Amino acid sequence: MTNRSAATVTITCFLLLVCLTLPVAAQNTLLSSSLPGAFGVRYLPDRAVVTYNVEDPGERVRARNFRLRVRLPEEVRWGYLDRELIEERRIRWDEEAGQVVLSVPFGSHRVHLGWIGEPTLPPDAMSIPVFADGARARDLTARFDLESMTATGEVPVGPGLTNVLIELNEDIAAEDISFSAGEESVRTWVPTNGGLRSDERIMVGTDPNCTLQVRSYGLTESPVDRVVFDDLQEPLMYIEVDDFEITDDMVMIPAEDFTDFAGTEPRVEPGLHHPTVTGSSLGSFIGDGTWFEWTFEVPEDGLYDLYMRVSCGDTNAWRVIWINDEIPEGFELVEFPGTGGWGYGEDEWWDLRLTGGEDQPGPLQLSAGENTIRMLGVLVKHMNMDVIVLAPRDE
Repeated sequence: MTNRSAATVTITCFLLLVCLTLPVAAQNTLLSSSLPGAFGVRYLPDRAVVTYNVEDPGERVRARNFRLRVRLPEEVRWGYLDRELIEERRIRWDEEAGQVVLSVPFGSHRVHLGWIGEPTLPPDAMSIPVFADGARARDLTARFDLESMTATGEVPVGPGLTNVLIELNEDIAAEDISFSAGEESVRTWVPTNGGLRSDERIMVGTDPNCTLQVRSYGLTESPVDRVVFDDLQEPLMYIEVDDFEITDDMVMIPAEDFTDFAGTEPRVEPGLHHPTVTGSSLGSFIGDGTWFEWTFEVPEDGLYDLYMRVSCGDTNAWRVIWINDEIPEGFELVEFPGTGGWGYGEDEWWDLRLTGGEDQPGPLQLSAGENTIRMLGVLVKHMNMDVIVLAPRDE
């Protein structure tokens, strides 16, 4: 297998010809035509690619074709009109001018003119399978040009955290492959047996739109055998708590009393959302990378369960949570529910438990004195917050 991803130099020119046939003496140009139209020419390592749009002149010209002259660095060996080989009788090489002379039809077309090797074109659209949880989830639709392949499609996976594995059919350098799922992208690849694996897990939302791009010149087939979402970690799930009561031994943190934030400007509007515990709330906590941090005091060392009171008019929202500058296991991605609204009525505020329940992490070990909670908004969705509560656990 050979690596065909070496950088290439291309020259692109776009011409608008508004005159008729140029005299031969004036044809020491990249491109000329016997009829006016819009033209573009791009020079690649083995060919020139010409695009043109020439209207049918109708009765003014009886011929069905017009003449096109294109300058090439070497004598032309083959040509395509769109995806059909051009007949030899329609191609002539003008040695003195260093130009190929073609007879081509009116309309909008693309012409490949090659001076090296055998005639080749990029493939038509192909399908690349995507696997998740050991099963084929869906295919990406791959489209090709001479310098790359781009495959796109929505994949029914997520939300969660996952490694991405690209299984290759040929040797492609890691820097020539990119992959994104929704807003998240693989930053670094690690070589594996037969492919590449993301160095870190990426976060995927529900049914993300995925894009795979491979930069490689002269592809005649897909260099990728398949894409695998490997070891998908589902988000930590909330437990809704009915009739939750905040008692004196609990640590209550009003959401609007954040001590630091970065990102989208917060909205704190007392009385806008109700009923709330303190008469105010933190509105429009956006999942766009905005984060908030709260500093709070714990009366004594011990184990504490984490509760939050939230409202969400979207279907779901997701957050990453740090406790004292570390992400506890399971808090790499936390799912919050759609509550049916943005907190304008009692039923739109839900009390949620995040630790100590079935299939949840254990309680948080906190030391007496100052502690911090930070929440990062991810995967786009909004959420409003009323209070954060830490309830001591009897050991």
